Amino acid sequence: MKKETNNEQLILEAAEVEFLEKGYKNTLTTTIAKRAGVTHTMLHYYFRTKENLFRKVYQNKMLLLGNSLNQGLDENLSFEEAIRKLVESHFDFVRENPNLLNFILTETVNNEELKQIFLEEIRPIMLNSFGRIEKLLAEAVANGTIRPTKSFDLLTNISSINIMTFRILPFAKDFLTVNTPEYLENLINERKESNVQFILNALRV
Repeated sequence: MKKETNNEQLILEAAEVEFLEKGYKNTLTTTIAKRAGVTHTMLHYYFRTKENLFRKVYQNKMLLLGNSLNQGLDENLSFEEAIRKLVESHFDFVRENPNLLNFILTETVNNEELKQIFLEEIRPIMLNSFGRIEKLLAEAVANGTIRPTKSFDLLTNISSINIMTFRILPFAKDFLTVNTPEYLENLINERKESNVQFILNALRV
């Protein structure tokens, strides 16, 4: 059983890399199997089709994204602490998956099949997150802590600044006088705090 689990995980990890590098259309299951170090027959045994494999990879990532959006909402935190955790957890998600969101957007725009998978997987997660964040915002507005704000606007702002941080970073490296791993690590951590403060300041009355 453990070996089967390991093989399945290896296939999923290889599939994620292939999909992100080549896109859904240009990815071959034979190439995924080769990268994973398994036979094509074994890949077919676990997932049957490329669509099933993509759906599984996609579902796993959407669950991680959903968890990043719900961070702090299940805990007894103050409003600012909850927003901080929300921004930071989403920042970390984007940091660990820098190419994923761009892949989702570019792949689903012109592919109805993938768009349907996108809607099936992300809609329940996003509706749940929107509802919970809307409640959090409404309570803060009622308490006079923040100005009236919609959950969609808040999540759009968070996503925009976090995603752009990592879209710009590869270009920014060329203009830095120091770009050692330690310096870049500190720079990213400083940017995370800056993003938190930007969102909090935008919410305050």
